[in-house]
Amino acid sequence: MTDLQILPAELASFLYLTEIDAPRLLAGELFRRKFGDSMPESPHHLVAMYRAPDGSSRLVCYSHMRPFGDIFLSGGSCTNGDTIRAMQPHERELLTSAGGPWHWVLKYAFRKFADRCDAFFGYSGDARALAVCRGVDFLPTEHPHLIVHWHKPLHAVWQRALIAKANAIGPF
Repeated sequence: MTDLQILPAELASFLYLTEIDAPRLLAGELFRRKFGDSMPESPHHLVAMYRAPDGSSRLVCYSHMRPFGDIFLSGGSCTNGDTIRAMQPHERELLTSAGGPWHWVLKYAFRKFADRCDAFFGYSGDARALAVCRGVDFLPTEHPHLIVHWHKPLHAVWQRALIAKANAIGPF
């Protein structure tokens, strides 16, 4: 049920990933609760949705991918603990053992936007978030909290230039 079939079948039976155009309606309250602010205006807003046994859908995870020239900035990611607690125990176990919802939203973003950028950057000092990021091949940079995901081969000079560009933005 995803635009890009990246989920293993056992997860695809109750989870789907998509980009949404009206994020405030679906994820605005979760974003405000997690970050104390309103969500970004710029595209792209990605979500993981839980398909409950009764057929209803609930937001599991939200993440923002902002294009910035030849790079994408990953930020504003948050998970809805209420939805995770509402999952059936075996679903929650499957999702956790497969890396969690944000893991899959990131993999979805990397596939969806691979042809639109040279690298993906994140900015975080949170240990749990960084553990998920390592699981999808984000790498640390020489700058505190700035991480990068190289999804294609680039010359080392170009990589350093992109890292400098992302660092110049500051926290995002």
